[in-house]
Amino acid sequence: MLSGPWKQRLIRYANTGTDHKFPMRDSLGLPRTILGRKIIQRKNMNPSFSFQNKIKGEIRYDEIMSGYTSMRIGGPADVFVLPASLKDLQVILKYRGNCPVWIIGEGTNLLVPDQGIRGIVISLKNCFKSIKRPEFYKTSEGIGRAFIQVDAGVKLSYLAKYSARYGLKGIENLVGVPGSVGGAVVMNAGAEGTEIGEVIRSVKRISLDGEIEVFNKKQMAFEYRKTTFPSKSGIIIEVELDLEKGETADIHRAMDKYLSRRSTTQPLTMPNSGSIFKNPEGHSAGKIIESVGLKGYQIGGAGISIKHANFIVNKGNAS
Repeated sequence: MLSGPWKQRLIRYANTGTDHKFPMRDSLGLPRTILGRKIIQRKNMNPSFSFQNKIKGEIRYDEIMSGYTSMRIGGPADVFVLPASLKDLQVILKYRGNCPVWIIGEGTNLLVPDQGIRGIVISLKNCFKSIKRPEFYKTSEGIGRAFIQVDAGVKLSYLAKYSARYGLKGIENLVGVPGSVGGAVVMNAGAEGTEIGEVIRSVKRISLDGEIEVFNKKQMAFEYRKTTFPSKSGIIIEVELDLEKGETADIHRAMDKYLSRRSTTQPLTMPNSGSIFKNPEGHSAGKIIESVGLKGYQIGGAGISIKHANFIVNKGNAS
């Protein structure tokens, strides 16, 4: 059992966290702040910023973000864009002016305040969704492997199943992890002792100036729930993985085991943003929270899951 101060710290977090007063970061790795709403005035939009007649994708104004986050919370985004292609994305970046840009994939690991988001939110849900057929090769030791190029908007769970169909192992542990491939790379997503950074060969990004840049594995640093790039700002659009050939039946059995374990230990049927806290080295964040009696603790519509204490769930009206 932990001492009293730990419990008080967690209660303070719960009291402030449900109001989203703690720092957030977007998928570019930049601190997210609430900016003045006057940054965009739709009726008098600066022509140099306007891209509404230059792209094929959708543009929506004051779009409520709760429908795009796994936690089912979030107020209006000033401008919400669903680009249809890489060209659309480049046009948006070129004509955005000085407006801040936020990138979302599947909206997991994301908390959006009720006040909404000032600036332009770009959702990759409608583009960057393809996977190229694996390119098989053998190492000098005769081990079968394959390269797979996957777009950032592809769901991580789908990628794991797709790889299994070709008998490729290395990411089967991630089959139940929610979110997109791009988001998984940003945070070096992991589960069951595997992190996606272990199998990455290269990452393709588009800079905020619209330039394409490619980083190989040696240029990136993969840490626990963090990936560092040589340049800070950029949008991941494609990832190349290097996977090992395995037995298809064994890979499917492993995935079934991981999915079964997640369904019995995590609140998958309730809106949530995945694990909230990083595990302290040598410890489980969920067990620490449970040990101080906060499992099931609730404020308003948000509560700590009774199934797994490192999950905060939306019970219907969280804000």
